[in-house]
Amino acid sequence: MQKNGSASASHRLDSLKQSVRNLVDAGGERAGQVKKKAIDVKDTVFENSSEALTRAGSLIKEHPIAAIAIAFGVGYLTVRLLRR
Repeated sequence: MQKNGSASASHRLDSLKQSVRNLVDAGGERAGQVKKKAIDVKDTVFENSSEALTRAGSLIKEHPIAAIAIAFGVGYLTVRLLRR
């Protein structure tokens, strides 16, 4: 009876170890997927921001007076809000 009980406990322990291994493997796999997704999002944001900066630069070159007026206005509003 003792052998049977310890064999059962050993089997349950082995089963528990395997379950933990499976969970760790699944967690590692999921972490890899999340990392890949984060890298993809970072790359997309970088590309989009580069395009936006290029577009903004060309708009500033096309309309320099308006760009200066907008920059002045934004600066003025920022100072007014920060002084409160």
